[in-house]
Amino acid sequence: MAPLARIPIGLLGLGLAGLVVMGADVAGGNGGAVERPFAQGQSFETLDAYLAHLERLGTIDIAWYRLLPDGTYEVIRRRPPGMPPQIVTRQELLDRYGFVR
Repeated sequence: MAPLARIPIGLLGLGLAGLVVMGADVAGGNGGAVERPFAQGQSFETLDAYLAHLERLGTIDIAWYRLLPDGTYEVIRRRPPGMPPQIVTRQELLDRYGFVR
């Protein structure tokens, strides 16, 4: 679940005390600020740690990545019949989630 943030609505001209909103986690990690979906307020030092976290969340139908024998990753999620699996490289995941190595 995304963290809660209190935003003063008075700044928006609505005159109320505040509003609780939800947003995606932004992690600094080792590659600068980047959004890591479903991080649940945690920070991850490595891509492997983040991927293990997503795999645990896979039990509640969150997409995760399975390492294939050739070193690429298959995105594991519910997909319509006949839709081919999505395959990504480790470098794509490093770039997507802001990890250096």
